[in-house]
Amino acid sequence: MSDPNNQIESMRKVRFNSIWLVPLIALTVAGWMLYENWSSQGPIITLVAANADGLEMGKTKLKSRNVDVGNVIDIHLSDDYEKAIVKVRMNQGTQDMLRDDAKFWVVKPRVGKEGVSGLGTLLSGAYIDMKPGMKGRLQTEFTLLGQPPLSTENEGVRIVLSSTEGSKLDVGALVHFRGYEVGYVEKVGFDSEKGAIIYRVVIRSPYDALVNSASQFWMTPGLSFKSSASGFEVRLDSLETLFAGGISFGLPKGRSAGKAVHDMAEFRLFSSQESALNNVYDKFIDYVFLFDSNVSGLKTGAAVEFRGVRVGTVLDVPFNGISMESLTSLDTPLIPVRARIEPQRLYSLETSDSVSLQNWNALIEDRIKKGLRATLVIGNYLNAAKVISLDFMQNPTPVKMQEFDGYKIFPTGPDVFANIESKVGTILDNLSQVQLNKTFEQLGQTMSEANKTLHQLQEMSKSVKLLLEKTETQQIPVDLAATIKELNLTLETYQANGQIGRPLKENMVSLGRALNELQPLLRQLREKPNTLIFDSKPRVDVQPKAAR
Repeated sequence: MSDPNNQIESMRKVRFNSIWLVPLIALTVAGWMLYENWSSQGPIITLVAANADGLEMGKTKLKSRNVDVGNVIDIHLSDDYEKAIVKVRMNQGTQDMLRDDAKFWVVKPRVGKEGVSGLGTLLSGAYIDMKPGMKGRLQTEFTLLGQPPLSTENEGVRIVLSSTEGSKLDVGALVHFRGYEVGYVEKVGFDSEKGAIIYRVVIRSPYDALVNSASQFWMTPGLSFKSSASGFEVRLDSLETLFAGGISFGLPKGRSAGKAVHDMAEFRLFSSQESALNNVYDKFIDYVFLFDSNVSGLKTGAAVEFRGVRVGTVLDVPFNGISMESLTSLDTPLIPVRARIEPQRLYSLETSDSVSLQNWNALIEDRIKKGLRATLVIGNYLNAAKVISLDFMQNPTPVKMQEFDGYKIFPTGPDVFANIESKVGTILDNLSQVQLNKTFEQLGQTMSEANKTLHQLQEMSKSVKLLLEKTETQQIPVDLAATIKELNLTLETYQANGQIGRPLKENMVSLGRALNELQPLLRQLREKPNTLIFDSKPRVDVQPKAAR
């Protein structure tokens, strides 16, 4: 009989069983997998967005250069319900991308000024794209941009453009150089002190080398219609700028490149290329023209010409710099127009033999003394656009004043239509001085004499008609016809088949035959005149000689 104490003692001893290795290995593998999963995950970042349109928790990916670098794990509203909070789990090894200058935005189908983008997301769905940060500290909270950044490439130079004319351009408007896209508008603002629109423009590298201190910038509206003295001009730029407009720049003709510019250099933005070219000439002489005629058709920017060559530009029509009291003090109402003479138009901008403004002033004053005057002429009859024409006049009106209200005055003359009116008036005055009464009396006498002559012709016509109606007069044509008939009969008798003509013809034929028969006799008499007296010997036939 066994001892119960021994049995109890043996049951207390635990024996190792190999089956226990299975759960132990399972727990070890599970722990290792959990550790690997935890160690392979990157940090969790927070993206603050205005809304979460197109984003789905657990499905939306975060990509950089089309490579998956994270996944959206949570989307909820902020505490004030004004923003959407998007939580993204980044992949391992992406920590260095999360710096201050990193940018995030949602990629989805878009139609904008830059074209159509994001069509690939129609099937795959929207995703978050990012530009990795390169500078600054590591961050875990960022702002989700409402639209893609304008450039994710190496940017060249930023410049500031100010415009006081023309329409406003939007962010993203393109910048062109000779029609080639080289940059874009990054920011638009307004300077209340200058009253100008301020544009911050980015010129991409390597095209930033095209910008220098002598460059000029102007707006390209895409589609423009202009009417001037040169005619009608319709200009269409690229389709990219057709609706949104754009900016172009370049060097003025005849000017060499300037110095390289630094970031945030300031330039003026002109409303058109023509306006930019007109502002190239920095040496000019301002004048005020007082016109005593209609100035309709003369616009700001019109040309000032000397015998067809442009030498200046019209600035203000009418010019408001002269007070109304000064204008009303003149004897006749005059319309002031301000324009400038630009001598640089006559030679290259950088020529070494250019004439100084002082010499030009003296030259113009001398020519004014010799009869140089300004008149209004129509440059284009289709739209009645006018220009100011400078030319010499014969017997010009003397110069009454050289300055008026503090401005230099250029003397003017009557325009072409005024000259025509004066000439027509002179002709009418001369006609009014002609003694037309005597002329009309003589004309009346001539007409009465002509009437008498016509009456005499009518009486003569009646007499001739009566003469022709008489029987004796009508008999004349009958007798004349009989005479002509007898003459024809007489001529027929002398024709070849007539009574006289036929025998005459037969006699002429007989005479011809007789002459033909006498031909041998006459030939013999010509050879031997004594044939009629002596008999002639018969001629022996000549026999040919035999061949040797």
